Amino acid sequence: MSYATESYTTESATLAPFEIWEVMLDDYSTIKFNEPLIVEPEILPPEEPGDRTYFTVDVPELDISAVGISLEELMSCVRSDIRMIWKNCVRKDDACLTPNNRMFKQRWLSIAEVLPMWEVADE
Repeated sequence: MSYATESYTTESATLAPFEIWEVMLDDYSTIKFNEPLIVEPEILPPEEPGDRTYFTVDVPELDISAVGISLEELMSCVRSDIRMIWKNCVRKDDACLTPNNRMFKQRWLSIAEVLPMWEVADE
């Protein structure tokens, strides 16, 4: 058994869903979820012995797709995806969006809102 396979087996036993309640959008505001956004990481096994194992999250209904070499990097990438989607889709006027992006915007607005940092800090 190769080291990569042993790592894959060990890591897969420790994976658990992550809850995301909020994501800092910028220095002044935070995306706050009405209920926790639950993301379920998966392991991409190495293609060749000795290759690196990657972690991935896909939430197609929210247009989130992230990959990382560690669970910490994966969650950082998920938060980056959320910020990017919010800035490039949710904040845009509907007239500037494709029908598909308008659908994503509505989904996001039904599960989250942006609050000023001082409101989040007070909770």
